[in-house]
Amino acid sequence: MKPTYSTTIGKISTQLILIIFSIISVGPLLFIWVSSLKTNSELQMAPLAFPQQWKFSNFAEAWERAHLGTYFLNSVQVTIPTLVIVLLCGGLAGYAFAMMRFRGSTILFYLILLGLAVPSISTVVPLYFTIFDLGLQDTHIALILAESSVAFPLAVFLTRAAFRDLPSELRDAVLVDGGNELDVFIKVMAPLARPTFMALAVLVFLQTWNSFLYPLALLTSEKLYTMPLGLSSLQGRFSSNIVIILAATSLISLPTILIYIAFQRQFIEGVVEGSIK
Repeated sequence: MKPTYSTTIGKISTQLILIIFSIISVGPLLFIWVSSLKTNSELQMAPLAFPQQWKFSNFAEAWERAHLGTYFLNSVQVTIPTLVIVLLCGGLAGYAFAMMRFRGSTILFYLILLGLAVPSISTVVPLYFTIFDLGLQDTHIALILAESSVAFPLAVFLTRAAFRDLPSELRDAVLVDGGNELDVFIKVMAPLARPTFMALAVLVFLQTWNSFLYPLALLTSEKLYTMPLGLSSLQGRFSSNIVIILAATSLISLPTILIYIAFQRQFIEGVVEGSIK
C-alpha cells in the first residue's frame, strides 16, 4: 500500500519537530563543551566559532584548581547509598502493594503517591528542621535521607506497576515450596522486573547527581559539597576565568551523559513496562 500524501506530510512534520527539539536540547550542551576548549579571549571575540587551538588542558586545570575531585567523591558518597536505599525500600514496598493484601493498603499507596505531587521546594523547610532535630545537619547522611525520601514515591509507583503485571502463580509456587515473601522477591519477582529497576536506577542517579536544592539547604561546609553545589561556588572564585567554569560544567555533566547513553534502552523499556502495563 502506497503512503498517502497526508501520511507523508505527517512523517515529515514529526521528523522536523524531533530535529528542532534535538537542537534545542543538544545545542547548549555542545556550546558548553566546545567553549570549554577555548581561551577566554577566543570566547569573548568569537563565542560561536570553533577553537583555533583545542585546549584540553582546561579540563585538568578545572579539576585541580576547582577541587572537583573532592566534589566528585562527595557526589559518589551521596548517590550510591541513595540508589541502594531507593531500589531496596521502593522495590520491597512496590512488591507489598502489588502482591499482598492488607487493610488500608490502597489508602497508604495513594498517600505515598502524593509525594509525587508535592513540589520539592515546599519540603525544604520542614525537612531542614527534621534533620536539625535529629542532629544530622551538615552531613552526607542528611542528604542521603532527603534524596531517598524524594525518590521513594516514584520507586513505589514504578515497581508496583511492574510487579502487578507478573503472574501471581509464581509467588504461590514459591510459597507452596516452603519459601517466604523475601524469597519470592529476591529469587523470582525482582529478576523479572529488572528493566523497571534499571530505569529506576537511571532516574534516581540523574536526580541525585544533579540535585542542587537539598545540598544547598542541608550542607554548609564546602568540604562536603556535591558537584552541582561545588559548581555554583566557582562563580565567585573564577568569575574572570569563564572557560574554567565551562570546563568544570562539562566534567560535571559527563557522568550523567555516559550513564544515560549506556542504559538508554533499558531506561525506555523500564519506564514503559512500569507505567503502562
